[in-house]
Amino acid sequence: MKLAGAAKIFLCVSLGAFIGASAFTFWYARGYSYLLDDPDVCINCHIMRDNYNSWRVSSHKFATCNDCHIPHDFVSKWAIKGENGFWHSWVFTFGPPDVIQIREHNRVVLNENCIHCHETMVNHLTITHDPDRKCMDCHKGVGHGM
Repeated sequence: MKLAGAAKIFLCVSLGAFIGASAFTFWYARGYSYLLDDPDVCINCHIMRDNYNSWRVSSHKFATCNDCHIPHDFVSKWAIKGENGFWHSWVFTFGPPDVIQIREHNRVVLNENCIHCHETMVNHLTITHDPDRKCMDCHKGVGHGM
């Protein structure tokens, strides 16, 4: 099936407009900053300011957001960053929530990172072997001090 000349032009213009709008949005929303490991990126969106401010005065202020919320292995790190970036963009474009909520699989990543950093302290605890118990069950406000 061959496209007519006008259809080819329309397709090229549409594709160009889509790529141009996407590039502009990525630049304007500072999408490139999500590729970094800078906690200041988290306050690109106003809804994260309370979490960011409470983190800065918490006992975990030395850890970056990625240290806790992103897997440490290369492939999983970029897969989760991409997925979270997509959903953050979607939610904050089409309906910003009043309160941001962590999704279950992100909660699993968070728990694994807690255990990774505190391994020498928790390796003897039963919680590390009980998939139903999460560090945040008892230590909810540690990372953000809320």
